[in-house]
Amino acid sequence: MTGGSMPLTPRPDVMTEEEHLLLNELISERFGINFPEHKRELLEARLRPRLQALRLPRYLDYYLQLVCDGEGEREFLAQMVTNNETFFFRETHQFEALLDAALDDLREGAALPGSLRLLSAGCSSGEEPYTLGIFARQSFVRLAGTHVTIDAFDLDASRIEMARQAEYTQTSLRALTPEQIERHFTLLPSPAPPSFLSAVTGFDRWALKPAYRSGIQFHPGNILDFSSFGLGPAYDAVFCRNVLIYFAEPALHLAVSHFARALRPGGLLFLGAAESIIGLSDQFETIRLRDTIAYRKVGR
Repeated sequence: MTGGSMPLTPRPDVMTEEEHLLLNELISERFGINFPEHKRELLEARLRPRLQALRLPRYLDYYLQLVCDGEGEREFLAQMVTNNETFFFRETHQFEALLDAALDDLREGAALPGSLRLLSAGCSSGEEPYTLGIFARQSFVRLAGTHVTIDAFDLDASRIEMARQAEYTQTSLRALTPEQIERHFTLLPSPAPPSFLSAVTGFDRWALKPAYRSGIQFHPGNILDFSSFGLGPAYDAVFCRNVLIYFAEPALHLAVSHFARALRPGGLLFLGAAESIIGLSDQFETIRLRDTIAYRKVGR
């Protein structure tokens, strides 16, 4: 050490098979997320910066800290193991199916007459529920006389804070046309003079216009904890897209049972294109809405 500089934080030992099994079981029980053996190196890489920050030499030491101080470390762990890949206007055919092909039936059996209650479970930084809100505003003629509310929650509290701020980079807007960006967003002032580098790398930040934030509420939550679904009336539709694909089987069954409890009879569940609950639960039936597959809660 020279010049008073701090020594480099030592790199933790390689994650052993036993450490992987212990940590994967703990993560799966708490969050539902599964890191099977072929993803051991991915889990190791995601946790490594935290071990270095805590100056822990072994992944077993971090496991023991999680067991002894689970709540204190929970938020950091959630940030490291969740996959936050999302963007505006993703798989919009599902929103179109909801607000066109399914709308009449949903309004007829709505839990609250004259309203439409929607939920985004695993919303990350808010791109999905905000897109849903944009599509609802665009369908104002069809929705005349219907009060639309959208609730959204995510395991990662830092992502919920980002959603509430509603400020995004070009990465989140990559599926939008320049006209759509101009219509729905406001370019924020740059903290530094514009440069060629910022133009190329897309460092600009855009704020969603206030009109498109109305009626959308965010809160931290866990799909495996039913209290995250709130105590209000049942939902008319739930979106949980590209989340269950990372779940272990026990967590998947628990999540589906929570969706069934949160939805009113006839309510709809929308999953990602690579996800399916066919044959997994007798509480849902598969239906086709245009070119979209959805799952309807049985019963009336």
